Amino acid sequence: MSYNARLYDFLTSRYYDKQMDLELVHEGRRRVVSAVNIDSGTRVLEVGCGTGLNQPMLIKALGKTGQIVAIDASIEMLRKARLRAEELGYADRVKFIHGDARQLDSLLKDAGEDEKFDTLFLTLILTVVPNWRRVFELAYAHLKIGGRCGIMDSYWTKSSLTHWLVRTLYAADSKRPTFMPLQGIAADYQIELLPPKNSFFFVASGTKR
Repeated sequence: MSYNARLYDFLTSRYYDKQMDLELVHEGRRRVVSAVNIDSGTRVLEVGCGTGLNQPMLIKALGKTGQIVAIDASIEMLRKARLRAEELGYADRVKFIHGDARQLDSLLKDAGEDEKFDTLFLTLILTVVPNWRRVFELAYAHLKIGGRCGIMDSYWTKSSLTHWLVRTLYAADSKRPTFMPLQGIAADYQIELLPPKNSFFFVASGTKR
Protein backbone atom coordinates (compact mmCIF):
# COMPACT_ATOMS: atom_id res chain seq x y z
CA MET A 1 0.00 0.00 0.00
CA SER A 2 1.38 3.41 -0.95
CA TYR A 3 1.63 6.35 1.43
CA ASN A 4 -1.16 8.12 -0.47
CA ALA A 5 -3.53 5.16 -0.11
CA ARG A 6 -2.82 4.96 3.62
CA LEU A 7 -3.46 8.70 3.98
CA TYR A 8 -6.82 8.39 2.24
CA ASP A 9 -7.77 5.28 4.24
CA PHE A 10 -7.02 6.70 7.66
CA LEU A 11 -7.53 10.45 7.30
CA THR A 12 -8.72 11.97 4.03
CA SER A 13 -11.74 9.68 3.64
CA ARG A 14 -13.16 11.04 6.90
CA TYR A 15 -13.66 14.57 5.59
CA TYR A 16 -13.41 14.18 1.81
CA ASP A 17 -17.10 14.44 0.91
CA LYS A 18 -17.68 17.41 3.19
CA GLN A 19 -14.67 19.33 1.88
CA MET A 20 -15.51 18.49 -1.74
CA ASP A 21 -19.03 19.87 -1.27
CA LEU A 22 -18.14 23.08 -3.09
CA GLU A 23 -20.04 24.48 -6.06
CA LEU A 24 -16.81 24.92 -8.04
CA VAL A 25 -15.96 21.23 -7.60
CA HIS A 26 -19.51 20.16 -8.47
CA GLU A 27 -19.37 22.34 -11.56
CA GLY A 28 -16.11 20.71 -12.62
CA ARG A 29 -17.64 17.27 -12.25
CA ARG A 30 -20.74 18.29 -14.22
CA ARG A 31 -18.64 19.76 -16.99
CA VAL A 32 -16.35 16.78 -17.39
CA VAL A 33 -19.34 14.40 -17.60
CA SER A 34 -20.94 16.68 -20.19
CA ALA A 35 -17.69 17.06 -22.15
CA VAL A 36 -17.34 13.37 -22.98
CA ASN A 37 -20.85 13.00 -24.45
CA ILE A 38 -21.63 9.63 -22.89
CA ASP A 39 -23.93 7.45 -24.98
CA SER A 40 -26.60 5.32 -23.37
CA GLY A 41 -25.51 1.75 -22.75
CA THR A 42 -21.75 2.28 -23.01
CA ARG A 43 -18.93 1.19 -20.67
CA VAL A 44 -17.00 3.68 -18.54
CA LEU A 45 -13.63 3.21 -16.87
CA GLU A 46 -13.21 5.47 -13.85
CA VAL A 47 -9.66 5.43 -12.51
CA GLY A 48 -9.49 6.97 -9.05
CA CYS A 49 -13.22 6.89 -8.30
CA GLY A 50 -12.81 8.04 -4.70
CA THR A 51 -16.12 8.04 -2.83
CA GLY A 52 -18.11 7.84 -6.06
CA LEU A 53 -19.13 11.48 -6.37
CA ASN A 54 -19.12 11.30 -10.18
CA GLN A 55 -21.16 8.14 -10.41
CA PRO A 56 -24.72 9.45 -9.98
CA MET A 57 -24.13 11.75 -12.96
CA LEU A 58 -22.47 8.98 -14.96
CA ILE A 59 -25.31 6.54 -14.29
CA LYS A 60 -27.87 9.11 -15.40
CA ALA A 61 -25.99 9.67 -18.65
CA LEU A 62 -25.56 5.92 -19.25
CA GLY A 63 -29.26 5.17 -19.21
CA LYS A 64 -30.55 1.74 -18.19
CA THR A 65 -27.84 -0.55 -19.53
CA GLY A 66 -24.44 1.14 -19.27
CA GLN A 67 -21.76 0.03 -16.81
CA ILE A 68 -18.99 1.66 -14.78
CA VAL A 69 -15.76 -0.08 -13.78
CA ALA A 70 -14.38 1.96 -10.88
CA ILE A 71 -10.89 1.62 -9.43
CA ASP A 72 -9.32 3.13 -6.34
CA ALA A 73 -6.30 2.38 -4.15
CA SER A 74 -8.06 3.35 -0.92
CA ILE A 75 -10.25 0.67 0.65
CA GLU A 76 -12.07 3.25 2.74
CA MET A 77 -12.86 5.51 -0.21
CA LEU A 78 -14.19 2.47 -2.11
CA ARG A 79 -16.32 1.47 0.88
CA LYS A 80 -18.00 4.86 0.80
CA ALA A 81 -18.47 4.65 -2.96
CA ARG A 82 -20.17 1.26 -2.57
CA LEU A 83 -22.45 2.63 0.16
CA ARG A 84 -23.40 5.54 -2.09
CA ALA A 85 -24.18 3.15 -4.95
CA GLU A 86 -26.35 0.97 -2.69
CA GLU A 87 -28.20 3.93 -1.21
CA LEU A 88 -28.90 5.46 -4.64
CA GLY A 89 -29.83 2.17 -6.26
CA TYR A 90 -27.17 1.60 -8.92
CA ALA A 91 -24.84 -0.86 -7.15
CA ASP A 92 -25.55 -3.49 -9.82
CA ARG A 93 -24.24 -1.11 -12.49
CA VAL A 94 -20.77 -0.53 -10.98
CA LYS A 95 -17.90 -2.98 -10.61
CA PHE A 96 -15.58 -1.74 -7.87
CA ILE A 97 -11.92 -2.80 -8.00
CA HIS A 98 -9.43 -2.13 -5.23
CA GLY A 99 -5.86 -1.61 -6.35
CA ASP A 100 -3.00 0.63 -7.40
CA ALA A 101 -3.55 2.29 -10.79
CA ARG A 102 0.08 1.58 -11.65
CA GLN A 103 -1.00 -2.08 -11.94
CA LEU A 104 -4.08 -1.24 -13.99
CA ASP A 105 -3.49 -3.91 -16.65
CA SER A 106 -3.41 -6.76 -14.16
CA LEU A 107 -6.28 -5.32 -12.10
CA LEU A 108 -8.59 -5.26 -15.12
CA LYS A 109 -7.44 -8.67 -16.34
CA ASP A 110 -8.03 -10.27 -12.94
CA ALA A 111 -11.51 -8.70 -12.85
CA GLY A 112 -12.36 -10.20 -16.23
CA GLU A 113 -12.47 -6.82 -17.98
CA ASP A 114 -10.75 -7.70 -21.23
CA GLU A 115 -12.64 -5.38 -23.59
CA LYS A 116 -11.69 -1.77 -24.08
CA PHE A 117 -13.90 1.03 -22.79
CA ASP A 118 -16.00 3.66 -24.52
CA THR A 119 -15.19 6.38 -21.98
CA LEU A 120 -12.33 7.08 -19.60
CA PHE A 121 -12.60 9.30 -16.53
CA LEU A 122 -9.66 10.61 -14.50
CA THR A 123 -10.98 12.96 -11.84
CA LEU A 124 -8.71 14.43 -9.16
CA ILE A 125 -6.38 11.44 -9.46
CA LEU A 126 -3.38 12.35 -11.64
CA THR A 127 -2.22 14.95 -9.13
CA VAL A 128 -2.22 12.24 -6.44
CA VAL A 129 -0.79 9.04 -7.92
CA PRO A 130 2.95 8.37 -8.15
CA ASN A 131 4.27 8.18 -11.73
CA TRP A 132 1.19 9.97 -13.02
CA ARG A 133 2.25 10.05 -16.67
CA ARG A 134 2.55 6.26 -16.68
CA VAL A 135 -0.86 5.92 -15.02
CA PHE A 136 -2.38 8.08 -17.76
CA GLU A 137 -0.73 5.97 -20.47
CA LEU A 138 -2.00 2.73 -18.91
CA ALA A 139 -5.54 4.05 -18.58
CA TYR A 140 -5.60 5.54 -22.08
CA ALA A 141 -4.50 2.21 -23.55
CA HIS A 142 -7.78 0.71 -22.30
CA LEU A 143 -9.86 3.28 -24.19
CA LYS A 144 -11.30 2.33 -27.57
CA ILE A 145 -10.31 4.18 -30.73
CA GLY A 146 -12.95 6.87 -31.02
CA GLY A 147 -13.61 6.72 -27.29
CA ARG A 148 -13.77 9.84 -25.15
CA CYS A 149 -11.44 10.77 -22.29
CA GLY A 150 -12.28 13.33 -19.62
CA ILE A 151 -9.87 14.72 -17.03
CA MET A 152 -10.81 17.06 -14.19
CA ASP A 153 -8.11 18.11 -11.74
CA SER A 154 -6.53 20.98 -9.87
CA TYR A 155 -3.73 23.02 -11.40
CA TRP A 156 -1.84 26.14 -10.50
CA THR A 157 1.83 26.96 -10.86
CA LYS A 158 2.45 29.37 -7.98
CA SER A 159 3.16 28.12 -4.48
CA SER A 160 0.72 29.33 -1.86
CA LEU A 161 -0.89 28.36 1.42
CA THR A 162 -3.70 26.73 -0.54
CA HIS A 163 -1.21 24.66 -2.51
CA TRP A 164 0.46 23.54 0.72
CA LEU A 165 -2.90 22.58 2.26
CA VAL A 166 -3.96 20.59 -0.81
CA ARG A 167 -0.65 18.75 -0.84
CA THR A 168 -0.86 18.05 2.89
CA LEU A 169 -4.51 17.01 3.12
CA TYR A 170 -4.88 15.23 -0.22
CA ALA A 171 -1.29 14.29 -1.18
CA ALA A 172 -2.02 16.22 -4.39
CA ASP A 173 0.65 18.06 -6.37
CA SER A 174 -1.31 20.76 -8.17
CA LYS A 175 1.76 21.90 -10.07
CA ARG A 176 1.61 18.83 -12.30
CA PRO A 177 0.35 19.73 -15.81
CA THR A 178 -1.88 16.67 -15.94
CA PHE A 179 -3.80 17.92 -18.98
CA MET A 180 -0.72 17.84 -21.23
CA PRO A 181 -0.58 14.13 -22.17
CA LEU A 182 -4.15 14.23 -23.49
CA GLN A 183 -3.49 17.49 -25.29
CA GLY A 184 -0.67 15.88 -27.23
CA ILE A 185 -2.54 12.84 -28.53
CA ALA A 186 -6.31 13.40 -28.62
CA ALA A 187 -8.52 14.70 -31.38
CA ASP A 188 -11.11 17.37 -30.53
CA TYR A 189 -9.03 18.38 -27.51
CA GLN A 190 -10.62 21.05 -25.33
CA ILE A 191 -9.75 22.55 -21.97
CA GLU A 192 -11.70 24.83 -19.65
CA LEU A 193 -10.32 26.61 -16.61
CA LEU A 194 -12.44 26.95 -13.47
CA PRO A 195 -12.88 29.74 -12.69
CA PRO A 196 -11.66 31.33 -15.96
CA LYS A 197 -9.50 33.81 -14.04
CA ASN A 198 -7.30 32.75 -11.13
CA SER A 199 -8.32 29.17 -11.84
CA PHE A 200 -7.98 26.32 -9.36
CA PHE A 201 -9.30 23.50 -11.59
CA PHE A 202 -9.45 22.47 -15.22
CA VAL A 203 -11.64 20.20 -17.30
CA ALA A 204 -9.99 18.62 -20.35
CA SER A 205 -11.49 16.24 -22.89
CA GLY A 206 -10.65 14.61 -26.20
CA THR A 207 -11.25 11.68 -28.53
CA LYS A 208 -8.78 8.83 -28.97
CA ARG A 209 -7.41 8.83 -32.50
